[in-house]
Amino acid sequence: MGYPKDIASLTRVRFFAALWVVLFHWRTTWAVDVDRYTGFLESGRYGVDIFFVLSGFVLAHVYFGQVRAGQFDYWKFLVARLARIYPLHIAVFGFVGLMVAVSAALGIATEKGMFPLGHILPNLLLIQAWGFTPGATWNVPAWSISAEWFAYLLFPFFALLGLRFAQRPFAGLALGLILFFIFDRLYLALIGSPLPSATDNLGILRIAPEFLMGFMLWLIGQRSRPLPRWLRNSGLALTVLALVLAAHWRLDERLIALLSLPLVYILAEFSRTAPARVLRFDPTVYLGQVSYSVYLLHVPFFMAVYNVLEDLLGWVSGPLSTPAMLAVLAVFLPVSMASYHLVETPARVHVRRWGGRMVEAMRGGASGKAGDFAAAARNRKDHVS
Repeated sequence: MGYPKDIASLTRVRFFAALWVVLFHWRTTWAVDVDRYTGFLESGRYGVDIFFVLSGFVLAHVYFGQVRAGQFDYWKFLVARLARIYPLHIAVFGFVGLMVAVSAALGIATEKGMFPLGHILPNLLLIQAWGFTPGATWNVPAWSISAEWFAYLLFPFFALLGLRFAQRPFAGLALGLILFFIFDRLYLALIGSPLPSATDNLGILRIAPEFLMGFMLWLIGQRSRPLPRWLRNSGLALTVLALVLAAHWRLDERLIALLSLPLVYILAEFSRTAPARVLRFDPTVYLGQVSYSVYLLHVPFFMAVYNVLEDLLGWVSGPLSTPAMLAVLAVFLPVSMASYHLVETPARVHVRRWGGRMVEAMRGGASGKAGDFAAAARNRKDHVS
């Protein structure tokens, strides 16, 4: 039994991974020094590793059938992926730029070195995680979107590896693990940190092996029988427990990142064996759909709210109390939902439509030029004859 078209369990986990990252960034302005008691929120940055493994898995699920059938259209693929990530990225980047301009006009100081003009172009081109910027700037979470774009551009390479290892996906998974540790040693030599710390400083090294391993996990699932219910349930419980405890105890970050592998695989098994749901609206799936807006908006939203509360209204000074943090979160979720419905979804539709037309127009122009060239050659041949 293969995976269903929509793997709802993987959509659901997107929200929790995004929320983990949100809490990682917001915790530093919380009056409770939570890091004294647990490393769980401090480890929230490893939610990105879940996204990277998930991305490889889902894109293999959507596109590998086309690759096998020889029907994969690289340019339409890029249009679809760009439509997925770029419009909201540009909208949020514009919001950050507006916030910086308004702060300057009102004489409100911004964090030094956070908004360098030289980093605007790499951010707009989505290459800031390729080694073109020395640190996270402007909209900090967007580095991972830059890494995703890198993986999308290299998708034909991942697809070729998928074809190569289709009959032995465990060997492909082993290759991904080997690359993970090779890149880890390389990153340690270059930057001095383990690979799961890579962000704007060569975050592409972080996504490449994790995307590949996600791809191979899908191939493993395609060649394997569904897990028995007892193994699926116990496996998920043990994986979540291991992830929580490893994060709580601040174990090696490579271990925490690699726990994304069994998490994604086992969660996918739940959709593989679950009966069709009759709910017309599943709130957990909906939150997963909104997760991209949650992820991309959470840093600039919090900066804007905090600056208004501190510098304009004078209501806060220093860390926020727990009720205040919960109030900010309660406002943030509806804002993310509005972003999903008013910006992200309609923009995705328009970009896919316009991009598809551009691809067809370019192909039509190229084929027309080829036809004109062939006709001219025939006329020249006839004239010489």
